[in-house]
Amino acid sequence: MRDNLLLNAEKTFKVSKPALVLLVAAVTLSGILAVATVNNIDRGQKLMELSFLRQGTTMIHSFEAGTRTSMLFRRATGHNPLVDLTSEILKDGGVAYIRIIDEQDNVIVSQGTIPKAMLKNYDDVQHVGDNPVSIISWQDGIFEVTKQFIPVKESTTGMTMMEQRWEQWNLAHKPHGRMFISVGFFTDEFEATRKEDMYHTIFMLVMLLLLCFAGLYFLFLYQKIRVTHDTLLNTRLYADNVLESIPDGLITLDPDGRIVSCNKNAEIILGKSMEEITEKPILDVFPSCPPEILKSMENPIELNAVCQQASGETIPVKVGSAQLIDHQDNWIGRILVLRDIREIRKMELQLERSRRLAALGGMAAGIAHEVRNPLGTLRGFAHFFGSEDGASDACKKYAKFMISEVDRLNQLVSELLQFGVPRELNFSKIDIDLMLEKIVTLLDNDFLENNIRFSYLKEKNVSLYGDSDLLLQVIVNLLKNSIKATPEGGEISLGFLESNTACRIRVEDSGEGMAAEAQSKMFDPFFSASKDGTGLGLAVCHQIVEQHHGHFEVTSRIGQGTTVDIVLPQEEKHYA
Repeated sequence: MRDNLLLNAEKTFKVSKPALVLLVAAVTLSGILAVATVNNIDRGQKLMELSFLRQGTTMIHSFEAGTRTSMLFRRATGHNPLVDLTSEILKDGGVAYIRIIDEQDNVIVSQGTIPKAMLKNYDDVQHVGDNPVSIISWQDGIFEVTKQFIPVKESTTGMTMMEQRWEQWNLAHKPHGRMFISVGFFTDEFEATRKEDMYHTIFMLVMLLLLCFAGLYFLFLYQKIRVTHDTLLNTRLYADNVLESIPDGLITLDPDGRIVSCNKNAEIILGKSMEEITEKPILDVFPSCPPEILKSMENPIELNAVCQQASGETIPVKVGSAQLIDHQDNWIGRILVLRDIREIRKMELQLERSRRLAALGGMAAGIAHEVRNPLGTLRGFAHFFGSEDGASDACKKYAKFMISEVDRLNQLVSELLQFGVPRELNFSKIDIDLMLEKIVTLLDNDFLENNIRFSYLKEKNVSLYGDSDLLLQVIVNLLKNSIKATPEGGEISLGFLESNTACRIRVEDSGEGMAAEAQSKMFDPFFSASKDGTGLGLAVCHQIVEQHHGHFEVTSRIGQGTTVDIVLPQEEKHYA
């Protein structure tokens, strides 16, 4: 079953709280990881600078000590001992160069490859003292430590042997003033480690982002599944509500003819609950189901059947059948539609009664016309013989009796004429209060004579349209029948009630009631439960109500009274 409103409904996606929390957590963790990475890089760089600075300072001190040793054990041969020391030190792969200059920018020692950006003159280093300073060139991969170079410190007690050697060395190599030493270290290993840390951090960040996106994707899928689940639930509820609101009974069968499900109306028609009939063969639950319904592959097919309930009541039904096909056009079962046609049968019977009444009315009208004239002649002769001079008492008595019988026949003929040729209706809005007043005036003595309590009710919003005289005739006739059927001390009520778009005129008594057979024949012509009745009163009432596009509803039980409802349209447009 498809519904455009349901299929075309806008499917909105709303960010759920878990998705928002996950997104915020991912962003927060990414920020923390980024900050931690930057801090680690800064801390690593500081540790590197501190390590190189300590290493450079230690190396310079060692260099100064080595210089003193060299000056003690070497004579002034003109050979610079610092060159030998620097050559030995540069054998360590981590040292890039060693360079010593004086105040006049004379290069005392220069070993190793010095980048141009790292070359310094006296003006660049004159501010450097005993405390080393450092700079780093990431482009050249060099970390440099610079310090004032002092192999021998002056003594306050006189010139020592070391100072004498220093003087000899100064004369040989002619340094002028203070000297400054610069030691450069390669930063390749640290740079490689830092890059590995960076790559690791980037990898972790990417993994974190991937996990975040994966979580968001799964949340999106979960949300989509939830929306789909809600849509399916709404569709199922919609379908269930539609199926339950259908006035017919619906039964679904599997390919083996077993019951899968049914709606409430099917339970009512079958007289069994769904729990009792589920998974049972349909022929076990509904034996009178036409076999061709279950075998036919035509779509659809409809046949008549009778459903026998456990209470013994038989319900005439029309059984419809259609195939159940899935989305791949596979046959997966069958659906049966059980339509209760009791009301249709009643309408058919009522229609048949109306047709018979119409035919009988036409015939009665023809007979009435033919009989009325002879009756008038017979009445005239009877009156003549009864009033003639010299007529015996017996003649007068029989003449009077003949006249009364002719009058009775004439009344019957008049009723036949009214039944056979209904008069034209004069529709208008009826004053119900005025009608009630007339009814009370006409029947008040009858109620008093039979000691019957009479009550009436008119609802506030009820309105009535029709021919006032004819409807008054119908109501009076029904009330007279109730008076005849109600014993002394009984009750009769008349009500004008509102029922949706209809006006319901209800006559209710506490009389002897009617059997089912009498109820089925009460509107037939010439049928009367009373010995002195003609059997045309209710037939004429039925005809008048039909002219008003209404109908009768009768409820009666032996010994419990009878309720007759006249149901008429409450709007004038229905009479157009």
